[in-house]
Amino acid sequence: MTDVRVWDPVVRIFHWGTVFIVFTNFFLFDEGKVHEFLGYVLAGLLAVRLLWGFVSTGYARFANFLPTSARLRQHLTDIKQGAVSVEIGHNPVGALMIFNLLGTLILVCVTGHLATTDRFWGTEWMEEIHEFFSAWLMISVFLHVGGVLLESFRSGINLIHAMFNGIKRMP
Repeated sequence: MTDVRVWDPVVRIFHWGTVFIVFTNFFLFDEGKVHEFLGYVLAGLLAVRLLWGFVSTGYARFANFLPTSARLRQHLTDIKQGAVSVEIGHNPVGALMIFNLLGTLILVCVTGHLATTDRFWGTEWMEEIHEFFSAWLMISVFLHVGGVLLESFRSGINLIHAMFNGIKRMP
């Protein structure tokens, strides 16, 4: 096994900060001042991560893990055939999930903010849109964790450990 530094501190802080905020807001503070404050902290983390996705030079750079249709087909074929394809950064399915999660987080933050503005304060439909995207986020998180566990098992690489220390132990 070879140790490869993959996830830099910006990515790891964003990831675990987001995990903390999403679960705190979803399960402990589903409304109120703490919920709003954490929502704004999340929006700040998202802004940093989005900027980092364009200016970083490593595996955090969005251009380094764009899921082309050819790479996606090959990865899905490998899964179907039981072949193990190892990616240093995100595999194509994981990349799709990351873009889904980032987009959903943006929509949750934007709709949450809009629900606090004078124009949309107390409007039922804006809160329902916010709740819809929050629910989609939780479904996506469930699928993300399942995919991480599946890929960890398939590849023999502990992806969860790599998100803590930034290092993947590659075969």
